[in-house]
Amino acid sequence: MSQINLQPKELRVNRQDYAQTQWANQSIAEELQPGEVIFRIDQAAFTANNITYAVIGEKIGYWQFFPTQEGWGIVPVWGFAEVVASAHTEVKVGQRFYGFFPMASHLKVLAGKVSAYGFMDIAPHRLALPPIYNYYTNTQADALYTASTEALQSVFRPLFTTSFLLDDFLAENNFFGATHILLTGASSKTALSLAFLLKHRKQNELSNLKIIGFTSAPNVNFVQGLDYYEQVLDYQQVTDLDPEQTYVIVDFSGNQTLQIAIQKQVKDKLKYTCAVGLTHWDQLKSEEKPAQKGVVFFAPSQAQKRNQEWGQAGFQARIGEAWRVFGESAGQWLQIEWADTPNDIAQIYHQTLAGKTLPQNGYMLKFN
Repeated sequence: MSQINLQPKELRVNRQDYAQTQWANQSIAEELQPGEVIFRIDQAAFTANNITYAVIGEKIGYWQFFPTQEGWGIVPVWGFAEVVASAHTEVKVGQRFYGFFPMASHLKVLAGKVSAYGFMDIAPHRLALPPIYNYYTNTQADALYTASTEALQSVFRPLFTTSFLLDDFLAENNFFGATHILLTGASSKTALSLAFLLKHRKQNELSNLKIIGFTSAPNVNFVQGLDYYEQVLDYQQVTDLDPEQTYVIVDFSGNQTLQIAIQKQVKDKLKYTCAVGLTHWDQLKSEEKPAQKGVVFFAPSQAQKRNQEWGQAGFQARIGEAWRVFGESAGQWLQIEWADTPNDIAQIYHQTLAGKTLPQNGYMLKFN
């Protein structure tokens, strides 16, 4: 096996203090064992969703995907990488893959279940983790892929997949009998994707479902301008909700104070609370507790269910068509901002952690 020239680096996060980060050299042995593949990670997106990975890293297991020095973790990101070394006969140097990567310049994986469409990382430490995160999609056989929209895909594809599954889950349950769907953290990319899908479903099914978004005051005009929601409120306008209507809350913010205020306003008209994101991760705790804690939505479970029912081809066809329609819309307003130095990458992380990013921007990281 010929040697390759690696100068690998990774951005580590203190697992007890997310504001503490450090760049460090990766420990990647260049000599490959049978089946091993080394990716050079080219570009990946960073959104509030990645902060959620850190906040629930211990509980859900996100720190386990890319282990590093004890006490530190590597935040996962979604993006594109190129194979620079391979000891698997069906994975070729130069092939490009989309998938779940560390905030790092390189990643070594153990390729298994290889097909023309991609492969699974079957490294022992990943076997017990959700399969959806372990699959790497070959761009040459990816129906959703176009080279000119890699940044758009990196920013939205994982979030859109979650939203697609949420929309499907809510519809499958007939929206729990509610007529109004409240999305907190309404300017987040995942919330915007869900609002778009709900509006599209409403138009196709001629339903009377009303989609309401809650966001911070500075973001109200931007969110209203997209016309994905029928009503956009800032966090001080909870009393504008009609207490005679029925509601489902899809919570992307994790803001306990807001959750309590909404539940007090609508009382027993709240039919279901779904916890998805943590854009306000620093407001998770409050002295008072909401009457309804909320059921955590875990997208991989719904994905596994639909893959079994629809088949992988059927699942991909449905999400592919939904993505095509949404991508045309999002591509008109999303502004890509690039970070291509270690300092700039760390700065994007810290800005997102502090909630100081702009909803109309998509932040892309280049590691090489």
